[in-house]
Order: sequence, then C-alpha cells, then structure tokens
Amino acid sequence: MDIDDLWRELIHDGDPAPTPFDPATLADLPQPAARWLARVVPAGAPLRQVVELEMVGRIRLGSRWMPFTARQVLRAGVGFVWRPVVGGRLLRFTGADLLGPDGARMEFRFHGLIPVATGSGPDVARSAAGRLAAETVAWLPTAVVPQAGATWSPVDHERAVVAVPTPSGPVDVTVAIDDDGRLASLTLERWKDSAEPPSLQPFGGDMADQVSTGDGVGIAGAGTVGWDHGTPAWDEGRFFEFEVTGTGP
Repeated sequence: MDIDDLWRELIHDGDPAPTPFDPATLADLPQPAARWLARVVPAGAPLRQVVELEMVGRIRLGSRWMPFTARQVLRAGVGFVWRPVVGGRLLRFTGADLLGPDGARMEFRFHGLIPVATGSGPDVARSAAGRLAAETVAWLPTAVVPQAGATWSPVDHERAVVAVPTPSGPVDVTVAIDDDGRLASLTLERWKDSAEPPSLQPFGGDMADQVSTGDGVGIAGAGTVGWDHGTPAWDEGRFFEFEVTGTGP
C-alpha cells in the first residue's frame, strides 16, 4: 500500500464516536496500572484508538547520532507510519517505517533519491509489531484501559504488565510507574530482525516529561529508547531519543 494511502486509512478507519472514559473501570487493575491511567486519562475523555504526532530528536545510525524531525500516525492493534527527515542540508535521509494490513516495511533514501536502507518480510513485520506495542503504551494510553479490552497482570508496587494486541499477536509490555503515577519506563521482548539469528531481545525505553493531547490525555513527551534496556548493554543498545512537539487528532 502507498504510504499516503496507509496514513489516511489509519486515521479514518475508526469509531467516529469513541466511548467516554469511566475511571471506575480501573478499580480491579494492578495498582501501578490504575495509578498511571487515573493520572493520564481524564474522566469522560474519548477513548480514541488513533493518535498523530510530531516529534524531534536524535537517532543513532551506526556510531553516529543524527538529528531528525518526524510525523507519525499510530492506530492501536493495526499499525503505524513514521515519516522522518534525518540529518541536515548536506547529509539528509527521508523515508518511512510502516506497519499495516499488507505487512511492514522500511525504506530510506539519500536526499530522497538514492536507496540506502530497505526491508520487508515476516521478520520486519514481527519487529514492527513490538514497536507498535511499545508506542501504543507510550502514546495511546486510551487503548490500554479495560474499556478498550486491555488485560493487565500485576508484578509489584511499581510494575504491571499489559498484553497489547498487534497484527502478530499480543505483546506483553511491562510498565514501571512512579509513586505519582508517571510512566517511568517500559520494557518488552521485541523481535530483532538484525540479530543472528533473528530472535526476541530485551527492548524498552526511559520516559520523561508528559504532554497532553487535545483531549487532555497525557502521553510520553520525551524519552530514550533502544535494545538491551535494563541490561549492562543499554548504553550501546539505545538508539532513539525523542521529544513530542505536537499531537492530534
């Protein structure tokens, strides 16, 4: 599917009148999950299943960190399109990472002309499903409330696990929530298609700040994301730093 067509499909293929959030439905959740969702989803907020984002940040390509600006659309359980411009005037890459009904692919070009990175197939799709799960938690908390069908399991006072639906099946994401109800980090086992052989590997991110959507829903406003989160290899594994600068719809 064309990138623009998928973007439009993800935005518009949804419920025109989302259910309003009822805080009473959090009563049976593990304490960390209830603490977080009560903080970030206001009573009566529409439980939207799609979000659009604008962001800036840095991405590590090999040993080099490069700045980027990007737009993204994400629909819970279905897919996403991430459209960045990486680098500057002299060294610039454009393209997209996407996941949709036709699978997943990535394609980036040097100055929009020369292909420099492409990928598709089952391993790419499975890895993209892990990304979808992580970003659903970070940027679409309205999709992980009980009214949206989310199932949670307790871990301890700070952590709980949510099973996030994806096109490749549910992915368990562990959230760490501080005493004030802020999302501190998230972790999961994500398929790493570049591993030898491809396999599930620790993945996650440390979240900071909080920004609000037009509905008043709080989402992760900044963070650092990468492989080997929570392990001694985290410093080498992190590859993505972001700051959200705009949200929709």
